[in-house]
Amino acid sequence: MRSADRSSKPAPRKQTAAESPSSDNSASSFAKYLAWPALLLVLVFAVYSPSLKFSFILDDHRFTGDPRIQESGHVFEYFSNYVWAQFTGGPPSFYRPVFLLWLRLCSVLAELSPWGWHLLSIAKHLLVAIVLWFLICKLLGDRLAAFAAAALFALHPSHTESVSWTTVPDPLLTLALLFSLLSYLIYVESRDAEPQAPTRKSRKTDKPASGPPKKWLVGAVLAYFAALLTKETAIIFPAVILILAAVPGSTAPATDKGPSSTRQRTLRHIAVFAGVTLVYFFLRWNALSGNLAPATQHLSFGTLALSWPAILWFYVKVLLWPVRAYSFADPILIDNFSVRGVLLPLLGLIAIAGLLAAGWIWAWGKTREQTSEHEAARIRFGLVSGLLLLVLPLLLTLNLNALNPGDFLHGRYVYLPLAGLSMLVAIGIHLAQKLRLPLLIAAGIIAIVFVPLTWSQERQWQDDSTVFTVGHRLAPNNRPVAKSLANTRVRAALLIADEGRCSEAMPVFNDVASNYPDDWYAWAGRGICYVQSNDLIRAEEAMHRAADLSHDPTVMQQWQALREHMGLPNSLPPK
Repeated sequence: MRSADRSSKPAPRKQTAAESPSSDNSASSFAKYLAWPALLLVLVFAVYSPSLKFSFILDDHRFTGDPRIQESGHVFEYFSNYVWAQFTGGPPSFYRPVFLLWLRLCSVLAELSPWGWHLLSIAKHLLVAIVLWFLICKLLGDRLAAFAAAALFALHPSHTESVSWTTVPDPLLTLALLFSLLSYLIYVESRDAEPQAPTRKSRKTDKPASGPPKKWLVGAVLAYFAALLTKETAIIFPAVILILAAVPGSTAPATDKGPSSTRQRTLRHIAVFAGVTLVYFFLRWNALSGNLAPATQHLSFGTLALSWPAILWFYVKVLLWPVRAYSFADPILIDNFSVRGVLLPLLGLIAIAGLLAAGWIWAWGKTREQTSEHEAARIRFGLVSGLLLLVLPLLLTLNLNALNPGDFLHGRYVYLPLAGLSMLVAIGIHLAQKLRLPLLIAAGIIAIVFVPLTWSQERQWQDDSTVFTVGHRLAPNNRPVAKSLANTRVRAALLIADEGRCSEAMPVFNDVASNYPDDWYAWAGRGICYVQSNDLIRAEEAMHRAADLSHDPTVMQQWQALREHMGLPNSLPPK
């Protein structure tokens, strides 16, 4: 009966030149281990080298000016407090100590050189692409398909936000999770994929030697823990491990032990990842003073549910149609059902989900044509983990009550999902057989198209003024972006005012103070210009307003110095 089953099995898929054993000779060892990553290095640096001339932007200024980052001796604070603890009014919502360690390393290596920080940011993105290439190679044994997928990932235009803005944690998060997944795959294969030889006994204890596989499990757990301490999105990873264990055929069964032993071992793996997660929760709870997930706004469930289809459709466009920048977007908050706002995005999502499901089911069925069950298990491992890395992080973006009010849609949120999508693309190319070559050509064409799009979109990140000018054009109804643009204009006007050109600066101060009455920079600028024109009464009123809004010690001292010059009493409360 077994022989009949074997004879009816489809013929194994013909190996390509990139996979055949004959290609693994000494002449091709360079291509196997160095040439493809080296080519990725050339591509990434060729595309992102313009950003080496860019300035610090957005949060870069705060991090590079943070004494905890500039000076040694603050590592304990990274783990015992939240990211913005150094700044008055900083939101107590981000617990990312490993991310702060990375910033400290950047500060040590590059000091305050924007060029150095951008170089390290590009290198970080390159490492993600290389680890992704190694992971896909391990899954498929197909270096060409792996390179095509890794190149598409590395060149995707949406990554300009995560690479050209040096203090974005998503590449570091993705690097840690991909390394964890690769380590876990190696561990599972080394334990289960082949019959185990008798283990060497220890001379002292006469117990089986522990063997090398455990170090890969330890590496997987430590990399996951590092990912958790880099960004909260890593919390999805135990679900990936759990579903991989639950889906039949996604890991090769042990050949030397029964299924119950395999299940027990898998449960132990899940318990280890869960235990690390509990440690993370404890550290986060301590750093955030007992509030694991502080809310940033309080939207009703009805508004959230009605907004979800359009939000997910936004990220589908970022993933599949990055012909324009998606760095900023107008907030999507829908209170009432409508065809355009809810039904059409929902139908689009259903169509995309149907295509994705059909392709995934087709690929799962094609795994039966592999030469061995272990090869099929590796591909299924990639199908399950790739799908989960694509979908689960996007679901986290639907928790709007934990995101920045009015500014919660960003292209950088697809950085990790794109790694999952790239894994699925590589598997599709690998299994396509007769369509393999056309698909590789199509991938090459898309990668070529990505290059000018990436060059075009990364220019937005060259300085603060350009960031918010382009951001306001992309999202005219995004109030945080509009206010940030106003602040950038005020800072530029302050430089002009310091040169004595208040006739040019004053219209900017007046406009911003009129549109944003709580912008203390604008009020301080008005005070400076009134002093220059010797209108001290108005100057005192403007500086008083700036001091009340900012509570900044320097501004308050300037206000009191002006009052003293005018002969007015000190209005500060006694210490």
